[in-house]
This record gives sequence, C-alpha cells and structure tokens, in this order.
Amino acid sequence: MRSTTRNKSIDEFAKDKFKGIKTNDKFYPFKMRYINIKPRNKSLSNTIIILDNSKACFELSKKNKKAKDYYIEVQFNGLYQPSKQIEAEVWKILSKMIKRFKAYSVDIACDFDDDLAVSKPREFKHQERFSKLKIFGDFHTYKTSMYINNPQSKYYKLERILLYDKYEKQKHYHKENIKREFVRWKRLELTLKIKDKFLDRIENDINDALDLMQDYLRMIGIWHFNMRMILEQTKYLNNPRWAKTFKPYALAS
Repeated sequence: MRSTTRNKSIDEFAKDKFKGIKTNDKFYPFKMRYINIKPRNKSLSNTIIILDNSKACFELSKKNKKAKDYYIEVQFNGLYQPSKQIEAEVWKILSKMIKRFKAYSVDIACDFDDDLAVSKPREFKHQERFSKLKIFGDFHTYKTSMYINNPQSKYYKLERILLYDKYEKQKHYHKENIKREFVRWKRLELTLKIKDKFLDRIENDINDALDLMQDYLRMIGIWHFNMRMILEQTKYLNNPRWAKTFKPYALAS
C-alpha cells in the first residue's frame, strides 16, 4: 500500500476525483493511498483506493459514536471502461471484499449515443429532459459533466445523478486515442447508497437505477437497453471463478 503521491498519474486523477470528499481536520488529516492490481498501472481502474478520514468516514463515525478515524473508505473505480483493460483479478479481490464488508455506496452506469452536448449552455435542455421524468434536484454543470445532487424523484434510492460526455473525458482528460465512431458517446451514472452487504441488497436496490436508465433512454429515442454487462459483472462478484479480463474496444489502433 502506497501513498498516491508515489504515482503521478494516479495522484492527479485521485485528487481531481476525490476533491469533493476531502476533509480539513488537522488532527485527522485526509489521506489517499493505493494498491495497484495491475503492474505499472497509471489509472484508477485496476487500482484499490484507500481513503483515510473522508467525509463518509466522519459521518459514519459520528452516527455510530466511534472515534473519528475508526473507519476507512475503500474504493474500486472504473470497473467497466471500454478504453481500458480491466483485469480478472479485480473481480476476485472485490468479490471477497463485498462478501466480508458492508458496501457504503455503488455507482451504476450506462453508455449511449446522443447528439445533445453536455455543457453549461445546454444545461436547461438536460433539465427539461429530467423534468419529463419528474426528476428534480440541484443541477450543476462543470465543463462536460452535469451533476444532479440531492435528486427528488420516484427513484427513491438515488443519492446522485451524473451525466457526462464520455468521449470528451477519455479523449482530452485521459489523453486516450478514442475511435472517431465514439464521438457521440455519453454516460449516465447513478449513485446509490447501500450501507449493507452488496449481494444481499443489490438485486432489489438496483431496480431503481435500471428503471431510470431505461426510462431516460426511451425518452431520447433509444429502445434497446442491453443489461449483459451488469449481469456479467454480478456473476463475477457472486462466483469469481468465472471472472475474466475485459478487453478494450474503443481505442484506435
């Protein structure tokens, strides 16, 4: 286990991703550490991130009347990235973790093609779309990402909604050579609070996320909703002996 400062690429990505959960307690300082599952890895995929004294840790410690530094937060990020190879070992390790410990939250995402740009000038258009599904909340657009914090809707399990331009992010932020055919690539990402054993709860809790995704895609004229990947991932978590490496297919040769 190393400090993220030992790996420049991971440190930069981690600082950007986790800036919203950083705390400023001088007695219990926020720390980021990592374990590389893939040798010479330079992304948050294939990496275990360990966070000390995050906002979630402090909230949980206060709720359960524990010392501030009683809990640590462990994150597995980027479990499905069409532009990256995700090692089978990730699923084997994660399977053991979720069977032993409670999951605090989980992100579920779907990828699709859409011509409507994700940007500040187009924020109102996206708000109109979500309002048709009776989804309201605190909308905030930053560059090519739009966040809906504290969403209010019939999809009651949702903690946050994120819509972003996946092509732009991978092409310009991660500096990946993405195939031109993916230029309309968008991602809808939903955060659910679990606070229980993942496999005990996910079968029921995931329905809210899947319903929202399907309703959203139908609203913009996409009628085919492929669940193959999420079913495959769940199978690997249940029985990691089936786990296999996911190969990238979005990179130009």
